[in-house]
Parts: sequence; structure tokens; C-alpha cells
Amino acid sequence: MFLDDTGIVLKVVRYDDTSSVVHIFTRSHGTVPFMVTRPRSRSSALAAVSSLTSPLGVLSFQWNMKPRGTLFRMKDVHSALVWQSLPYHPVKRAIILMLAECLAAMLREESKNTPLFDHIADSLRWLDEADEGYANFHLVFLLSVARALGVAPDAESYIAGRSFDIESALFVPYAPSSPYVMTPPDAEALYRLTRTSYDAMASAIPLSRSDRTRLLAYLERFFTLHLPAFPQLNAPEILETLFND
Repeated sequence: MFLDDTGIVLKVVRYDDTSSVVHIFTRSHGTVPFMVTRPRSRSSALAAVSSLTSPLGVLSFQWNMKPRGTLFRMKDVHSALVWQSLPYHPVKRAIILMLAECLAAMLREESKNTPLFDHIADSLRWLDEADEGYANFHLVFLLSVARALGVAPDAESYIAGRSFDIESALFVPYAPSSPYVMTPPDAEALYRLTRTSYDAMASAIPLSRSDRTRLLAYLERFFTLHLPAFPQLNAPEILETLFND
């Protein structure tokens, strides 16, 4: 029996000369691996599948939940959200590549989580439509996903002048000798990022490129400590070169 579903592409891994495994965060069952046959030519009917398996593409498709093996198959695949700018704008594309790398690790074994799925899809739609004011988007987005997964900083422990301890996830008195404690200014920025919306983040939290780079490095270390098998990311280095102060 085939199920009508929607999914967000997290990662594509080459399987053999003709196939790839596409890890998709589905709305109905969480993260599921699918076997996709790569097209032999651009004119192939499967070329549409190949073009839709780009990072964080949102797909509609059918799939059989009871295969003989551990990899599933899709059919009738088409785009559920048609992006106007994400695949073409260099900065937005860099953001998407980085977020896909993060989400592939964060959602690696995530089960059904409909509110989180909807939040991710709505967030991607916001970024696609934004003309400006999205330089802090990746930070706000990652914190919101972490909060949904139960591993976010404890914002209730924040007091002005405190720093943030990435091991305990608490805002604590400043301890300059600890490599896991953020400075009070960075901790304040982190706290404000947990409390802002996409529409307000640019004006409410003016950050320089170096500020964003530093905060992203802290978040990467935070996720490495609190999420199983979170890898060292490659995409942030690309992202750093694209944003102007």
C-alpha cells in the first residue's frame, strides 16, 4: 500500500553506479532513507527525480512503507514547494547547503515530528521570499530546531551579564578560563537569538560577519556535545566568505 506524503531532502549519498540513497525527513514518519535510480540521460523520465533531490528540497511523493529491505522507493515525485530564489541566489544557496548538513545530523534518527516538519518548511519558505534582512537566519533557525529537539540553551537561566556554558546549556557567571564558556556579549546575542523572530532578527540583533562566524562556531561545538554523531561541518567556511558586515 502506497502512502501520500511530503518530505524535506536532507542528504544524498551515492550508492552505486546507478543509484543514490536520499535521506528525507518525511511528514508522516520522520527521517526515512529512499533508494533513487539516477537517470541515464537528461531526457529520462527520472531526470525529474534527480532535479528534485537537491538539499532541502520539499517534495510530494508516494511510497510503500513495507519494503522487503531497509531502503524504500518513491513514485510520483514532484516539488511541493517551488523555490524562487533558494537554488539561484549565491548567499541563500550557501545557507541551504550549511543547514542541510546540520539537519542531516540533527534529524538522522528523528521519528515523526509534524510540528518540526512544518516549522522547517515554513522557515525555508520565509527565506526563499526574503529580499533582505536574512543574514542571521541560519542562527535563529538552528536554535529553533534545537529547541524542538530538546537540546536548546536554557533561556530561563539568562541574567544580564552572564555567559553561556555550552556543556551544561545554562547561562552562568563568566569564567574566562573555561573553553566552553562564551563571553557575556556573545551570550547576550545568543539569548536574543533564541527570543527573536525571522522578521525582527535583523533590526533586533545587529551582528557583524565576525559575530555570526563566532556564534556559529559556538553552536557547532554545542551540537557536537549534545547531539549524537554530530560531525564537524564544512559549509560554514563557505558561508563566512559570502556575507558582508
